[in-house]
Amino acid sequence: MYFKKAIYFTKIIFEVKKMLEIYLIRHGQTKWNLENKMQGSLNSDLTVEGVKQAVSLGKELNKHYFDHIYSSTSPRALETSRLIFGDEKKTSSDLLGEIAMGAWEGKTYQEIEKLAPLEWNNFFNHPFNYFPSKDGESFAQLEARLKVFIKEEGLRERSGKIAIVSHRITIRMLISLLLNNKELYGEMDLSSTSLSIIEVENKKAKLKLLNSTAHY
Repeated sequence: MYFKKAIYFTKIIFEVKKMLEIYLIRHGQTKWNLENKMQGSLNSDLTVEGVKQAVSLGKELNKHYFDHIYSSTSPRALETSRLIFGDEKKTSSDLLGEIAMGAWEGKTYQEIEKLAPLEWNNFFNHPFNYFPSKDGESFAQLEARLKVFIKEEGLRERSGKIAIVSHRITIRMLISLLLNNKELYGEMDLSSTSLSIIEVENKKAKLKLLNSTAHY
């Protein structure tokens, strides 16, 4: 009887301490970032500075062991992931891609603001009122696919440490979803190759670090 109770007690302690650390990394600086062009589902190569940023972060994270590394399928995210984590096994997912911006992709901020001033304002200030151009993606659609990723990868149930390399808008939405706080989306921004960390314990998430660029 005492042995059975001891096993049960040990199981309870193990379940209480079950925790997942999620390291969220935005891709390195790109040429279009410097030119103030919208990227979305299109790609722009990393700049020399973007490469340096990723290499520097890789040196900082080299002392950590990650149970799983995820990346957006976008070339700029994949390259950032390679520079940070080297030959470590990675899982790429379309679910982690940047919000598709349709006709805006490849255009400068100034061109888009002139072309669609209302939607430009909504995109940054009232995202869930934003109506995308043809072939673009709404914030509700982005939210829906990230919910699929969270569920499929068990981010609220698993333990260990994982890394996700993705994009400015996508990571902000992922953080707000994990923290169950939509308002938080508009209260933060993410720099190139920034690091944010979320801890999930007993299905409850806490933001431990946001938009750190201390590595460069």
